[in-house]
Amino acid sequence: MKDISIGLLELGYRKNTNSLKANEQILTYAIKADELGFSRFWLAEHHAPKPSTSYTNPEILISLIAGMTDSIRVGSAGTLVKMYDAYHIATNFKLINNLFSNRVDLGLSKANPSTEYTLNQLFDAKDNTLFSKKIRELHTLFYNEKENFETQEIVIPPFNGSIPEQWYLSNSYRNFNDAIDYKLNYCRSIIHGYNLVDKDYNKQELNHYRSLFFERNGYYPKVCLAVGVSIDTTIEKARKKYYDALESENTNPREAWSVIPVTISSLQETLYQYQELYGIDEFILLDTDLNNDKRIENIEQISLKFHFQKELIHEN
Repeated sequence: MKDISIGLLELGYRKNTNSLKANEQILTYAIKADELGFSRFWLAEHHAPKPSTSYTNPEILISLIAGMTDSIRVGSAGTLVKMYDAYHIATNFKLINNLFSNRVDLGLSKANPSTEYTLNQLFDAKDNTLFSKKIRELHTLFYNEKENFETQEIVIPPFNGSIPEQWYLSNSYRNFNDAIDYKLNYCRSIIHGYNLVDKDYNKQELNHYRSLFFERNGYYPKVCLAVGVSIDTTIEKARKKYYDALESENTNPREAWSVIPVTISSLQETLYQYQELYGIDEFILLDTDLNNDKRIENIEQISLKFHFQKELIHEN
């Protein structure tokens, strides 16, 4: 059994607080995740019509977290690329990546923003044709640097600097061709959609994608699986906590995320099962608890359970 890496997904919501205090809590959570040995800290982009929303586009928080941490990779999951000019995305993420030791990730989301005002910010169209155009433009800006400068006087600072890791975000494996063509790592989510858990593992399909990617690009892509969890001391309590939260938000479970109720021990068992079933060694966890102290307690226990700090303990 191979080692497992775990990153964290942040949606920007906290309970009973305002947006600025929520941002302080997010920073605390990210710093603790870095200290505890987690692999990534990804922030989603949301434009939800809620007064308590802590941020929309996460680029500023990504910069802050990268500057306040040492080892953890920090990034977006994902940037709503249809809302922005590709040049804007490329210049911001390339600069941040080179300022902070080449540990910034750019997750590419095809989702539309959620309100009428933000939906009207889309440049050309409201379908995935625009998304394909944007990721093609990003690829050209990142990988054709010399030609872009000589023919169009385009510079994405720092010139000849490191390109951020780019990730195709999807809840299926239908988009492998784009990932191969544009050198994108792949994060599959079993959170975003009803009843996605424990279905369609598609391990053989994933291995075929890895092989095709290697044939085209000369190296293997990174792959991870995003998993939503509700954590408590028993699975029954974890399930009740999540459904109580849905009820308080007047959300139909069929319209909500796919979330797995777990204890810390059953989480370990689940991820080792998924490692075998999906053929994936890195997971991105969304903890649905909106209490920051509880989230920190959870990652402390997860880090201990998976021995993320064994090197630090050995040195001491």
